[in-house]
Amino acid sequence: MSTAPNKGNKIIAYELPDFQGQCREFTSDVKNLRDVGFGDCISSLEVIGQPWIAYEDPDFGGWLREYEEGKHPNIELQDKISSLRLITDDLKNPEITLYENKKFQGQSKTFTMETNLKYDNFNDMASSHTVQRGAWILYEQSSKKGWRILARTGEDLEDYSTIPFRFNNNVSYIRPLRAGRPIVTSKVLWPQMKKENEICSLLEEIIGVNKSDFEQELTSTRSRDYESSVTYDFKFSDTTTIAAGAEITIQLIASVSTKISNSLTFERGKSETSTKKETGAQYTKVPPHTKMTVRVIRNECTIIVPVELTVEQNEKTTIEKGELRCEMGNIITTEYESAKV
Repeated sequence: MSTAPNKGNKIIAYELPDFQGQCREFTSDVKNLRDVGFGDCISSLEVIGQPWIAYEDPDFGGWLREYEEGKHPNIELQDKISSLRLITDDLKNPEITLYENKKFQGQSKTFTMETNLKYDNFNDMASSHTVQRGAWILYEQSSKKGWRILARTGEDLEDYSTIPFRFNNNVSYIRPLRAGRPIVTSKVLWPQMKKENEICSLLEEIIGVNKSDFEQELTSTRSRDYESSVTYDFKFSDTTTIAAGAEITIQLIASVSTKISNSLTFERGKSETSTKKETGAQYTKVPPHTKMTVRVIRNECTIIVPVELTVEQNEKTTIEKGELRCEMGNIITTEYESAKV
């Protein structure tokens, strides 16, 4: 089992279906699972981070199956996996070129997305390939059944007839492997916070005087429920490496207002705005021989805070900038002032 650091990328192998029985966790290639006492006994898998390739034979030979991030409760190669390989390639913007003849000769066609060649004019024609970017799985059948091969950047294959199984003129489906979710941590840069369009207005003032020796409750027929709202929006940088659909959580360690949540979650590629509403009537206790003044204040303000995002994916770390906007519209606050009488 690997002990090398590989933050965010691992595969957990289970002896039985549905993640039961003994299990082992791996973070890098394993040429022979029998060397770690777990050969030919895997029935379910959980993948975190980058994809993995499972092989029927040791040293990454024989039938192969790809497993991307997620849970796989019943795998196709039950009790047949002998080696595992972690895909460390950069999987963004995949591109592969298929050639009609060996040694990259004859007609060719370049693909950048998953394609069923049954509906393309290059079905059952390929004899060699080059990979410009990413990692691809090439399937023998258009149903993604039968033999398959792994095509990676820097490992161009010039003649399909040289591989151990019949693949020449039999490629019918291709697809790029998907990258795992990045690990994103946030740092809110509170010292750089700024406010815009700040407006405060007095909605109501309630005065109560308690001349007795006992505590009394201050109420008013004019007191009522007030509705407030806070809208959050997070703007990712134009050059973000965070893929659409990925969620990030922003921890607000220092809060600029009691109305701002301690933790916010935003999703790349979808609406990043949420609204919170609260209501509350004004009541308070007035101590003996005290004059109590209660003021209900409406606050409207836009708060803008820069956020630094640390994105860790596939053993690479990048720093990105973002901006958290908090539109505090109709935020209701209550001020209390007391004086002895």
